[in-house]
Amino acid sequence: MNKRYLKQMLTYFSKVYHLGEKIKGLKDGRINPQIETSTISFIVLFT
Repeated sequence: MNKRYLKQMLTYFSKVYHLGEKIKGLKDGRINPQIETSTISFIVLFT
C-alpha cells in the first residue's frame, strides 16, 4: 500500500466516520497515564 492511497483512505475515514473525534473521546480507567488513550488507540487501529 503506497503513501498516497493510505492518505486518501485516512481522509475518507475522517470525513465519513469522524474517526479523529471518536478516538480523542476515548477514556480508560488508568490513573495518571503516561501515554494518552487516543495515542494508544490510534496505534492499535492502524497496525
